[in-house]
Amino acid sequence: MYLQNFHSIQPPYPKNQGDGLKWLAAIYKAAQKDQAYSEEEYAKLLSRVACSETQIATRRFFLPDSQHTEWDKNQIYPVTQSPRGVSMHHRHEFYHKTVVDLFNKLYDARGFPDDIIHVSCTGYVSPSAAQMVAVRAPKPVTVTHSYHMGCYGAFPALRMASGFLANQEVLGKKKAVDLVHTELCSLHLNPQDPTLEQMVIQSLFADGVIAYSMTSEKPQKGFKVHSLYEELVPETSGAMEWMVSDWGMKMTLSKDVPMMVGQKICDFTHRWLNARGLDPAEISKKALFAVHPGGPKIIDQVVKQMDLKDQQVQASRALLKERGNMSSATLPHLWEKILNDDSIPSGTPIISYAFGPGLTICAGLMEKV
Repeated sequence: MYLQNFHSIQPPYPKNQGDGLKWLAAIYKAAQKDQAYSEEEYAKLLSRVACSETQIATRRFFLPDSQHTEWDKNQIYPVTQSPRGVSMHHRHEFYHKTVVDLFNKLYDARGFPDDIIHVSCTGYVSPSAAQMVAVRAPKPVTVTHSYHMGCYGAFPALRMASGFLANQEVLGKKKAVDLVHTELCSLHLNPQDPTLEQMVIQSLFADGVIAYSMTSEKPQKGFKVHSLYEELVPETSGAMEWMVSDWGMKMTLSKDVPMMVGQKICDFTHRWLNARGLDPAEISKKALFAVHPGGPKIIDQVVKQMDLKDQQVQASRALLKERGNMSSATLPHLWEKILNDDSIPSGTPIISYAFGPGLTICAGLMEKV
């Protein structure tokens, strides 16, 4: 199986990290009923726990609220009237309208496949935007929803796509499956909850939209998928959660997640590659590592535990700095970045990792065509 035909859409509202932290400090202050902390004190806390501008330079959003502090003009965060922001219903209305427009834009520029897999953990509406664009295709297009997987969401979608293409006897012959990620993380902030944990989360995530195709025919430009693998880490189920709440999606994230991943990543990788008759040490020397940049400490742990050179994860650090964490859309953006980098030659092995609730560790071995 092969990946090709990457097409990302850049969100229209950029925010450099320094200004983003100032905006968070201002909205925390405006949303609190008791005035225990000043805006300056919130800013100091954010400067202590959030990713710095050297780690994340810019994040981008589809929601314009982050561009100003006139709270009564906000669509999702009118905090002077609603300190937690608007309801989940209204957030999903914004999500659906935005994502319908994005799907239309994507499929005005690309042909329709046999199947579309819609990947998201930030908005669920039926009929979905994927169904609404598929119904106008000149041929039948099957739509499958792969929702609520979190940052590792690309991997379950890849497994689905490979199954669709391989299972001709049951599903019929298919030429291409599109995977479309639409993550609007900016819709899921609670300004009334400025705990240190939430400050880390709310200063890390950004919006991302990308489409790409899986095919059984080799493309001129793309990746050959050699292996996909996934494991749950025992006794870590409380370390990361993504839960529906009244005001939006609430995330919890333990500060120990990077260490938990680091303790398991070597054994995980050896089990995976050895079972496929591959030498982990030999592949690791040659490979680039597309590590989902859930944060800088995750990348640091993979480098340390796998004994990597920093240039092997350079693309991961660069994407984190350019865009922040875009949940499930991040790793496909990273693949697109590697694919478009002419300094990375054909034949280069790519080992990808992503992590999410469970704790779940996912991996893939690909080769640049």
